Amino acid sequence: MISQALRTLAAVRSSGVPAEGPPLQGEGQAAHGHVRATVVAGGRLASLSVDPRVMRGGSEAMCAEIVTAVNAAVDDLRAQAAERASDAAASSEEISATLLGLQQESVRQMERFTQSLNDVVARFERRS
Repeated sequence: MISQALRTLAAVRSSGVPAEGPPLQGEGQAAHGHVRATVVAGGRLASLSVDPRVMRGGSEAMCAEIVTAVNAAVDDLRAQAAERASDAAASSEEISATLLGLQQESVRQMERFTQSLNDVVARFERRS
């Protein structure tokens, strides 16, 4: 059971859901890809690129496209964070189940050990 728990822990470590993994970043675009935005943890805007052709539509239309791209990037970041949290929760449940099984097996082994000790003590008492 211990080796099973160790295998489970190793699988979690290699599953791509590390406690400290690569930072998440969300990407979004608008205006048929002419406006691109990238956001990182905390909802901070990491990059924004606007093709000069978007400026032809005027500042109001350009700002609307920027908002659309940034919001899409934030949505992408949230989706990735939710997926990572879900993966971590599933791994956590598997580890918990393995550890519970390990605990139950340990209790059974301790009961057998205690019974064996009681048998030995009873034999000594009969000889006395």
